[in-house]
Amino acid sequence: MAKPIRFTPKNSDSGWRINIPAKISETGKRQQLFYRTQKLALAAADDLKKKVEIFGVQTRAIAPTLAEQATAAAALLKPYGIGLLEAARIVAAMRERETASRTLSEAAAVWLASCEGLRPRTINNYKITATKLERALGDRLLASITAEELQAVIAPIGRAGAAVMAEFRNAKAFWRYSARKGWCQVETFGGVEAPKSNRDEQEIAILTPTECEILLRTAETHFPQAVSLFAMQLYAGIRVEEITRIEAIHVTDDGIDLPATVTKKGRRRHITPNKTLAAWLAKYPFAPCPNWRETSAAVRRLAGWDVVSVILNERIRVKSMKPLPKPSRGRWPQNALRHSHASYAVASGVPLESLLFEFGHAGNHTLLRQHYVGRASKKQALEFFSIAPQGVKIPRKLEVVA
Repeated sequence: MAKPIRFTPKNSDSGWRINIPAKISETGKRQQLFYRTQKLALAAADDLKKKVEIFGVQTRAIAPTLAEQATAAAALLKPYGIGLLEAARIVAAMRERETASRTLSEAAAVWLASCEGLRPRTINNYKITATKLERALGDRLLASITAEELQAVIAPIGRAGAAVMAEFRNAKAFWRYSARKGWCQVETFGGVEAPKSNRDEQEIAILTPTECEILLRTAETHFPQAVSLFAMQLYAGIRVEEITRIEAIHVTDDGIDLPATVTKKGRRRHITPNKTLAAWLAKYPFAPCPNWRETSAAVRRLAGWDVVSVILNERIRVKSMKPLPKPSRGRWPQNALRHSHASYAVASGVPLESLLFEFGHAGNHTLLRQHYVGRASKKQALEFFSIAPQGVKIPRKLEVVA
């Protein structure tokens, strides 16, 4: 059994002396403390004895000041149910993450370099978001950045809309990439609240069968080179940005082949045209349409939608055509052709699993069910898939989509 420490003051020429053993000394070496009077020495000795009793036998090897700090730390941690050892491990892990972390600017540069091969538009949007983050947090280690700081930069509370949501998604992609590299914790971004969307923005909009027919008839009359592109969006659900990258070799009698270089997600898709689309492509074979975006805008404006058309404005300016009446159909709904195709396809009986592949979606079909199931009736689907080129008839049967 270890001999107890007595701290008995001894009178000396230098005053009343207390010997401090090396195992409890602050310096780790044997110490001697001197006091002017015996009373002061006895009080100090009592204080040292109490500290040893409080800290216990196992803590006698540490300095009293360290033991005091440990006791105070334990008191601070007690309400949270965390012990000293666990707290030390947490701090050590934090320091380890910070050591392995990168500054936001360094991480953003690596992330953007890894995005080579994606669509230029996607890369440009990523760069915009990265620049915004760098301006605010560029010299900070990712491991030290909080969810609140990210929130303030990319999605301040109270801001809403598609632009804010796009920045939120871009920042989330960057953060997940960095987490996979070990530079930060993915859970941090979980504390960032997604921007709110207006109810109108959450609801998709589709064209009625009548509006679809008016659009196609307008294209047939004024811009026949655009007919096949509108038909492929309406009856195959091809994205707007994909339609501009499709070449003639991608559309054959076997179907529409969308290579990875064409698709938004970089995954190949093959679409077998339904009978309606086949009829349109038979009369209007696909060919890339130069200046597609302006041609598309011209068709939609002529069909009555509130769309700005440079082509038509120029014709009106040089008086090669009369001024147009005011738009009668309101603003053009975002992704209207793709949403219309999906809604009418689901109503006609196309399985969501088939639509999932055709649309190039990853994961399950929860999103498709949420947006498209119940959006249109079977009667409307019949009308939609019965729209044919001028002079062509398609049987009014839902089998035409199979």
